[in-house]
Amino acid sequence: MLSLFMLVACSPDFADVDGVQIATLTVEPAELVLQTTADGVDPQPFSAVAELMNGKTVTLDMVEWEVSNASAGTINGDGLFSPSTENGGVTWVRARFDGIEAVSEVTLIYSEERNETGIDTTLFAAPETSGQTLWSYPVNNVNFPRNTPGINFQWADMGQTAVRLRFHSSVTDITIYTAGTSWTADEATWASIAGTNAGGTVIVELSLAAGGQVLSADPLTLNVNRMDGQGTIYYWSTSASGIMRVPYGGSATEYITASNTGYCVGCHVAKGDTIAYTWDGGNGGMGMRRLSDGAEIMGYNNTNYGNFKTFSPDGRYLLATYNGALLLYDGNTGAYLHEVATGGAATHVDWSPDGTQVAFVLTDSHPCDWTFSGGRIAVMDVIGDGEFGAPTVLYDPPDPYMAYYPAWSPDGDWIAFNLSTQDAYDDSDATLYVMDGAGGTPIALANANYSTEITNSWPHWGPLPDDDVLWLAFSSKRAYGNVVSGSPQIWVAGFDPALASAGQDPTWPAFWLPGQDPSQNNHIPVWTRQ
Repeated sequence: MLSLFMLVACSPDFADVDGVQIATLTVEPAELVLQTTADGVDPQPFSAVAELMNGKTVTLDMVEWEVSNASAGTINGDGLFSPSTENGGVTWVRARFDGIEAVSEVTLIYSEERNETGIDTTLFAAPETSGQTLWSYPVNNVNFPRNTPGINFQWADMGQTAVRLRFHSSVTDITIYTAGTSWTADEATWASIAGTNAGGTVIVELSLAAGGQVLSADPLTLNVNRMDGQGTIYYWSTSASGIMRVPYGGSATEYITASNTGYCVGCHVAKGDTIAYTWDGGNGGMGMRRLSDGAEIMGYNNTNYGNFKTFSPDGRYLLATYNGALLLYDGNTGAYLHEVATGGAATHVDWSPDGTQVAFVLTDSHPCDWTFSGGRIAVMDVIGDGEFGAPTVLYDPPDPYMAYYPAWSPDGDWIAFNLSTQDAYDDSDATLYVMDGAGGTPIALANANYSTEITNSWPHWGPLPDDDVLWLAFSSKRAYGNVVSGSPQIWVAGFDPALASAGQDPTWPAFWLPGQDPSQNNHIPVWTRQ
């Protein structure tokens, strides 16, 4: 072994050993696949090898060692790599010597086998019948933000006495033995699965031991987004008669409900530090308060009215619909300013994120803001200082359909909306669509819609992520596995703008928003950055 103290630094431009220039530096082994467990494995030694210009090969001492991904393992000053005992991963082991460096790629596979209920694992040696329809939740090819809490995996009751789940990828191989019809990972296990595979996929295999045979489902593919879900979702619960609040990855709590105000609250919108809502249901008075400290700006029994609402991006203005009229309010105080001309009865309004346009719905027949016919999506330019241009219809659907609930994407490029053949309120055939913010042919969000007659409604976008995947939240009466069936709950689907630009369905299948109360009826998921 040659020591760093033996170097002769006669040339500042080239690394050398005893005055002989280094031609190449390599790390050995150059590539390695290791398996690790919760009990740990033996450390792996690495060495830095230099080939000199005179043809000699020497192993270097006193090398600077580092890893690119400390969650996969650590390395000491002697090049001894200690794999993680909590998760797998991919890391570079980097050696640096006298200004030059070399790397080795290490793939660490975390392996674990856990028998949670003490079942007889030999039951799975029975004859196997594959390709069975067993999964209840989630749907194949779903996409999650990486910080989504532990997913409740659910399957059919086939009279099984034992269940085997296997999660595997290039860096994960975890097998769980359990019983019953569902399994939810604890926080540490799910962090190991989701965090380790962020930006990639995980395959989930399911086998049930029942009646002397093994029934196996087709594997699920889970896409784990490389970024976290952000912000807070405020949704309207008819069960709680008010607005619930759930930070992404957390649990829902009552925010403004009948239990803490004495009044029903709904039809809300939030921007910046302000939330606006309606007291006592449709056509009730408006309320406003600050999100940061809950201070009430506009309380009960005021003379301002508004059903569907939207703030300007800077929070200066609030637009609200009331009996087909579009009314402008001060976004800070709630003071009424003036009515905005729309050329007809209007409802369902949304301000573009760049502040230059407002999208809304023009109707043919308008008994009230939430029940109407002939809905078509229009936009009008924002001229400035509370003034707006003439409306332009972006999309007028063919009979018998109508379009409603327009919602601008956070990048301003897309408008999500609903189509249905009924009256826009709780329509069973409501389906999700998206179109270019400048208009054009709508795209059915088939993956997010999943099925028909399940009231896919009230689309709202998540805040703009630091990633190429957007998130779209909505209400749906689809079944949440074995937990909920036929009641509206909040669901979230990933959205790929590149696919939308190509005219293709840009969505992944949706997942149930963790943290909400499955016993409640939930609508209008307003997703804020705070």
